Amino acid sequence: MEETTHTRTWLVTGASSGVGQAVAVAALERGDRVAAMSRSTMALRQLSIGFRGQALALPADVRDEAALSEAVERTTGAFGGIDVVVNAAGYALLGPIEEISDKKAHENFDTNFFGVLNVLRAVLPVLRAQRSGHVVQMSSIFGHMSYPGTGLLAATKHAVGAVTEALALELAPYGITFSIMEPGAVRTRFMAEGDIVAPGAAYPEVGDVVRQLTDLPPHLMLGTRELAEAIIGTADAARPPLRVALGPGAADEIRKALDGRLRALSDGSAT
Repeated sequence: MEETTHTRTWLVTGASSGVGQAVAVAALERGDRVAAMSRSTMALRQLSIGFRGQALALPADVRDEAALSEAVERTTGAFGGIDVVVNAAGYALLGPIEEISDKKAHENFDTNFFGVLNVLRAVLPVLRAQRSGHVVQMSSIFGHMSYPGTGLLAATKHAVGAVTEALALELAPYGITFSIMEPGAVRTRFMAEGDIVAPGAAYPEVGDVVRQLTDLPPHLMLGTRELAEAIIGTADAARPPLRVALGPGAADEIRKALDGRLRALSDGSAT
């Protein structure tokens, strides 16, 4: 597959830890420029010191539209444009649907979904003016399925997938492409450090599933460096795929979920 090999400018959210940090470091190490965005400033400062002239630290919250507009202006001012946008900021909200408060649900969507929309509103005018650019949306297998205790997390990932499919069609005339990255478990603290609502007596099975998800053995998980390299390879492709399943068993789990939907559709259509 033909790839793009020239030096590129990346804008990465959630760049202070986890997948976002791994992508920022991998891109910087190969000589690209990175505008690294996060609410946490210490890790960003270390990137800008370690990669002087290549890394731009952008302390900003994806929920703050004014801060995002300023961050994009600083990026284009420093680097002249943006080639790749990686929406990696987000966190897991786990627990029984009934027992998750409206406030917590709104807060999760504000970061995981509306934060993505805020970033896109800030960067798309730049990409349209360039008539080029690639957007990577960090999702997961939960963009296709839900387990007990993962309903809110899955809802945000389903929402990101739905708007990305529409965006890919809307922005295609401008030469802008999109990829939804859908790994299974990743070796980060994403699940364990998420907002976990302890289930009450009515939902004992939810607690069992959440414990399994937050305590998976390492051999069932994808490393952040592997994921970062897959993201870079996808962004470099001349024709980037819209959806990319990654990690042990991820594609099989997604196929199983899609097969289940087709069976349910067939059963419902027969009535």
